[in-house]
Amino acid sequence: MSRNDSGAASAVNVHATHGGEHVSPDAPATVFPRPLPRARLRGAPDAAARGIGMRGYDLWNDYEVAWLDMHERPQIAVLEIVIPCDSPFTLEMSDARRYLSTLRELRFESAQALEAHVAGALTHCLKSYVLVRATPVRQAVRATCGGEPDAVSLDTEPGGVVRGGVQASLLRIVHDAGGAGIAGIAGNGGNAGNADPGLATLFHERLSSDLLSSRCPLTGGIDLGTLWIDYTGARICRQTLLAYVLSFRDSEMFHEQCVETVFIDLLAQCAPTRLTVGARFTRRHGLDINPVRSTHAISIRNVRTVRQ
Repeated sequence: MSRNDSGAASAVNVHATHGGEHVSPDAPATVFPRPLPRARLRGAPDAAARGIGMRGYDLWNDYEVAWLDMHERPQIAVLEIVIPCDSPFTLEMSDARRYLSTLRELRFESAQALEAHVAGALTHCLKSYVLVRATPVRQAVRATCGGEPDAVSLDTEPGGVVRGGVQASLLRIVHDAGGAGIAGIAGNGGNAGNADPGLATLFHERLSSDLLSSRCPLTGGIDLGTLWIDYTGARICRQTLLAYVLSFRDSEMFHEQCVETVFIDLLAQCAPTRLTVGARFTRRHGLDINPVRSTHAISIRNVRTVRQ
């Protein structure tokens, strides 16, 4: 991936041949993305306000990026964009689509020149280093999976739709060593159903659910995704965790906000010693967004699910 280290001053001049890029005289005026403040994506209080150390990134995939080479032959690739979760600004999906579509009439001498152009523009607009990688379609074919590899699915647990918005109070840790579920999902208010994590044996597991859904705050459209959780700590009750995931159904949230909410709620309710939460959302406008939040440094993974 290309990283533009020259900061805001390196915004690319796309009106002249320079560094392997050129704009035809009759090409449309370049449209730059409009930054979206991250504060709009986060509830109150967010992780910073709660004193929670949060690391991670938002991985965007654009399956429809196109441009021209220096001989005006059309080129097409899969574009990966990695935005740090602590960037002051990020992108809105429809505006990102509008910006990326303008690349179709620009000329670049190589995929690397395209990467540098996009990385420079996004780094400037979002006020944070953005990593970009363009892989020609014929080289971008990669295996897909039904869900998160090596994860235990929550979707066979008993339960149904939970109405009324996100309910963190549903989350429980398991009381007994055998890992049995906790009866009575509703009616156990607050943290009353939780055991003291300090008295529980540390346990590591990786869980996933394909039933995460919410509504877009801007369009009201339905967003669907595969959620995955990797944690170490007291064992989390899978039945109540699924109920919690299903409670997102009636909520209006951006993709990034969904993942951050799960991350913050799990830390607050279940107190794991290590936690990583991610989601891979189905694509819209040729784009998918895959946020990841963690208590510790993690590597960037891009394993596509069958719904992407």
